[in-house]
Amino acid sequence: MMLLEERPRVAFAPHDRLLDVARLGLDHEEPRPYLQDIVDQLAGRLGAPFALIDVLLDGAQVFLAGHGPLPPWIAEAGGTPIEWAFCRPFLTVRQPRIVRDLSEDPMWRDTRLVKVEGARAYIGVPLISHRGHVIGGLCAVDVVPRDFPAEAIAMMESLATEVIDRIESRVAAGG
Repeated sequence: MMLLEERPRVAFAPHDRLLDVARLGLDHEEPRPYLQDIVDQLAGRLGAPFALIDVLLDGAQVFLAGHGPLPPWIAEAGGTPIEWAFCRPFLTVRQPRIVRDLSEDPMWRDTRLVKVEGARAYIGVPLISHRGHVIGGLCAVDVVPRDFPAEAIAMMESLATEVIDRIESRVAAGG
């Protein structure tokens, strides 16, 4: 078994997308308090213990806002390696994703987030900047396998638009 550090490096971020992430000031780990109410609302509406807004960099997923107690090592790091990011598929398929049971999904079942930390169910939508680049995701994670309500995707897409509008308006205002 290869360790994460031994795996061949795969570029997940075309240059233009990374420039857009930098333009938005999201190219470094730093909590964004102005987004906290969105993840709190998402967790409450879905009854999920965790909700996150993340940015997908070339080698890492960093969290801008989160609801629920993250494992200490993730909280201290402010994110995870990109290979473990449940939102990573948004970089190639810009569609909402629902995984009822991550432990049964071949893409995720062997990751530390599933095997050690106990992540089981996932629902997420991409965050798409005003310039058309996927910069990350808005997601909820549960510790038990579950289905999500049919209307969850539409609600999350609306919240994702709010996230992008808040980020873009702060950039436009110079802050």
